[in-house]
Amino acid sequence: MATVTVSFALDARADRDILRWLEQQDNKSAAIRAAIRCQIGQSGVTLGDVYEAIQELRHEGLRIAARGQASSDHPDEPSRGEPVEPPDVAANLDRLGL
Repeated sequence: MATVTVSFALDARADRDILRWLEQQDNKSAAIRAAIRCQIGQSGVTLGDVYEAIQELRHEGLRIAARGQASSDHPDEPSRGEPVEPPDVAANLDRLGL
């Protein structure tokens, strides 16, 4: 088996958390390989990404609700009690059979 050595630099301040974690590892190379493999196996979606998407949906829902309330005086608009769905969202839901 051929061994390949790869090196990289860490900033003593900015990467302090990584350095602390690395110091606690008995086998640093194995720990680094496991961490990299874990990252490779992820779909690329982080908890932060999920939180951000939820916040965007929440804000969009508030905008839609505000539009629905502002236009409730118009007979062709849904009343306040009915959900207001953008046409593209409604079409996607229809395709899902919901």
